Amino acid sequence: MGFAGSAGPGRAPLGMTLMGMNVTAGPGRDATTGRGALARLAVAFISGGLALGTAAPADAADLTVTVVDGAGHPVADAVVTATPDGPALPPAAPTAPLIMDQLDETFVPYVLVVPRGGTVTFRNSDLTRHHVYSYSEAAKFEFVLSPEQIGQRKFDQTGVVALGCNIHDHMIAHLYVTAAPFAAVTGKDGKARLGGLPAAAVTVAAWQPRLKPGATPPQQTVPAAALGAPLTLTLPPLLPDTRQGADPERGGY
Repeated sequence: MGFAGSAGPGRAPLGMTLMGMNVTAGPGRDATTGRGALARLAVAFISGGLALGTAAPADAADLTVTVVDGAGHPVADAVVTATPDGPALPPAAPTAPLIMDQLDETFVPYVLVVPRGGTVTFRNSDLTRHHVYSYSEAAKFEFVLSPEQIGQRKFDQTGVVALGCNIHDHMIAHLYVTAAPFAAVTGKDGKARLGGLPAAAVTVAAWQPRLKPGATPPQQTVPAAALGAPLTLTLPPLLPDTRQGADPERGGY
């Protein structure tokens, strides 16, 4: 189903149908920063880290997982999921809005965990248009966002959704849509903290965008008695990081 894009304040309508997206004008720009309130919320949320989880039981436990490469170096932007044994729990609930911003010709964040059935808000905080797209099996869509515009899309199928921009080829990001009841993204120190796990054995797994095609992500079962102890997962060999700096021409259309 297509949705017609609407323009931001003082801007002409896009005049095109956008596939699979609901696109609307974003809030007005901040007089000091030139960016909308939603963009500031996204940056504040992302800088604080992301962890998704269900409501914690009284005897809940916390688990800190460190993700490293083959040389033992910490790996950032890895998704760590935990699935307890026993009755199935619902997908993790986000603790803040799910926002994929476009800022300085960069997707922010690089990796965003999305619980199955969750809705992501795409925000253009730049001064140029972006043509966001994905041809991934888990979700195929594309849409154009003018400055200040936002779009929303619901993700019902689990899997990795690779994002790109048809205008700025260097822009890359990933949505990790999961049904796991607990999930978090590692920081620069390679650590992800999962809180509120029930007192039961859990299966912990890690994924990172630079895993080679066909590589098996690391997975380990942690007994209930060991939940408080730190855990390290080692990734198989990774592909080079192909991300580049922003387009110096910063052109739009």
